[in-house]
Amino acid sequence: MDRIEDILQPMLTDMERAPGLYRPTNFWNSGLAGIISDIEKLGIETFRTHPSARFFYVPVYSSNTYARWSNVLDPVLSRLPARKASRWRTRLTHSDRARADYRLFRATSVEGAFDVDRASESDIGGGERFAFDGKSYSRSMLNYLRALNLLKRAAPDFRPQSCLEIGGGYGTLGEILLKAEEGAIYVNVDIPPVAAVSTWYLSKVFGADRVLAYPESRKLDRIDLDALKGRYRAVVLCPWQLPRLSGQFDLFANFMSFQEMEPDVVANYVAKVQPLTGRHALIRNSAHGKKTASKEGEVGVMEKVTTDFIVSRFDDFDVTARDAFVHGEMSEDGSYRSEVIVLSRRA
Repeated sequence: MDRIEDILQPMLTDMERAPGLYRPTNFWNSGLAGIISDIEKLGIETFRTHPSARFFYVPVYSSNTYARWSNVLDPVLSRLPARKASRWRTRLTHSDRARADYRLFRATSVEGAFDVDRASESDIGGGERFAFDGKSYSRSMLNYLRALNLLKRAAPDFRPQSCLEIGGGYGTLGEILLKAEEGAIYVNVDIPPVAAVSTWYLSKVFGADRVLAYPESRKLDRIDLDALKGRYRAVVLCPWQLPRLSGQFDLFANFMSFQEMEPDVVANYVAKVQPLTGRHALIRNSAHGKKTASKEGEVGVMEKVTTDFIVSRFDDFDVTARDAFVHGEMSEDGSYRSEVIVLSRRA
């Protein structure tokens, strides 16, 4: 299924009838129209370069100046002496930050059953990527890889064959997992239009016949993990389909998206995914949550969700590893702390 419209339109239609706990909350309601507009005007083939994607679901290193004016700046830089051009390009693209994150990923790598070193990101969707040691990485991929190294330290013998993620963006974790583990399956639950982007991206990377798309899954009364294994490598669902999902996943993941929701929505999601998670959960969120909006429709949440709130809802799990300084992110003054947390099911 190549046409993004064929994936997206059924999602948007069904979203209008979905229960409130499975619909976009204030943060995402402020951005949906812009994302859809960018897809329609600019095309899905370059989605990573869309202004709305940069703000909502495609993290990048480069400055806003470079993102906006790269078509003008690149010819100028090409006429400068090599050393001066290199210095300016580094300032604009922040490639030094990408290299620092890659060095952290390599420095924290440990031997383990889960071979994440096999991952290299595709160039599908255009946009920013950096090459290190013959492999390609986006900021999204390096964020995941550094977090996965903490999981490997906490559970060196763990080799996930199935992963459920809520809010997986365009599917970076799925790309890592499926390239590392030939027999694995990845299920991403996300709201449209991002769920449609993820379906399109994963279909391009792994083949449309190996990705279960919404036009087919919406017809299923029961979405059974065991029935999907072997037939599909990836499945992209919308939130209102989550109650129909059954089976046991080795790993559950959430990176930053829980804090784009309201507390009652997060509590409902955790209540649904906790029984589906057999071994570990990998969480990355800021310690204090997103900024609050002063009114509905403004970018922000109406009520913050903290990391501790998320952890407390996983009451069948224990925290087995937690870090912000190396595997997450911390500002120099400590005012911002993005924590990576590994949770393990209690015996």
